[in-house]
Amino acid sequence: MWLLLLPLLLTLLFLMKNKIKLKNENKPQLPPGPPRLPIIGNLHQLGPLPHQSLWQLSKRYGHVMLLHFGAVPGIVVSSAEAAKEVLKINDLACCSRPPLTGSGKLSYNNLDISFSPYGVHWREIRKICVLKLFSMKSVQSFEFIRAEEIDSLIETLNELSLSSTPVNLSEKMSTLMASMTFRTAFGKRFAECGLDNDIFEDMIHRAMAVLGSFAASDFFPYVGWIVDRLTGLDARFERSFRELDNFFRLVIDEHLNRTPQEGNEDIVDLLLRVERTESESGEVQFTRDCTKAILMQTNIGYERMMFDWMDIVMTLGCIYVEQISVRFFVIKKECTFFPIR
Repeated sequence: MWLLLLPLLLTLLFLMKNKIKLKNENKPQLPPGPPRLPIIGNLHQLGPLPHQSLWQLSKRYGHVMLLHFGAVPGIVVSSAEAAKEVLKINDLACCSRPPLTGSGKLSYNNLDISFSPYGVHWREIRKICVLKLFSMKSVQSFEFIRAEEIDSLIETLNELSLSSTPVNLSEKMSTLMASMTFRTAFGKRFAECGLDNDIFEDMIHRAMAVLGSFAASDFFPYVGWIVDRLTGLDARFERSFRELDNFFRLVIDEHLNRTPQEGNEDIVDLLLRVERTESESGEVQFTRDCTKAILMQTNIGYERMMFDWMDIVMTLGCIYVEQISVRFFVIKKECTFFPIR
């Protein structure tokens, strides 16, 4: 009996060995990375400061390493040479963005230039933005808005200085950026739309907050949506989207019911003109949702730019304070500094 089963067992072992060998040969050569846990992968190793955790891991596993964020594998690059390899030499293979729950919802299913995957639609939207929305001619046509808002800020600061009133410069600069962006995009000030700066900024802040929230469906595609429902994140996505969508719809309807003056068009007027022309002759169908997606990106982008600007100002302020301290102690103690070669 055993003699009869022996050839069958040897045949099965031979087939399994060949299958394992073939699987290993076809397996892609992935970079090294830390061991992962079942289900959550390497999420437990990110910690409260992910950028620092990734830096610590890169010192052990190299500047190119493989991590698993739940069920989603990802390559982490942390050196200039590797970044050049990814962003320049292999740009076409790495330039697309992964589909995420929050960005997909707020960008009308990834119709804008920031979150759209690389392809025909992205190239067409980029061409429209570069050649028609943010061309040199369009930027120069909005120059009077910037001049008026800056003059208004200077007058306000002058009045406050005469009365020796303390000024929150961060708040004033935030209001300036919001006013310039609002007028450039919609052609009106906040008050003319029945809003004030605080209400508008609250809408943008809520949108940015949900974009930065942890969405379980991004890392656990099959069951993550249940977690998002239970935590209320899905409802916050929907609420923020409806809030901004209703605002954009009212603004667009108002622009459709009026005739813009030549040379005094705002971004909504330009987008509606693109809708009429590109829908007929363009390679990609430019719909009303595309218009709203670009408006969403424009307004959320201003807030991100404001945060970056404040970081730069704070950094420059810290550098200036350090320079004063160094100069004071160098002059006082007569220390001598030698250049490091």
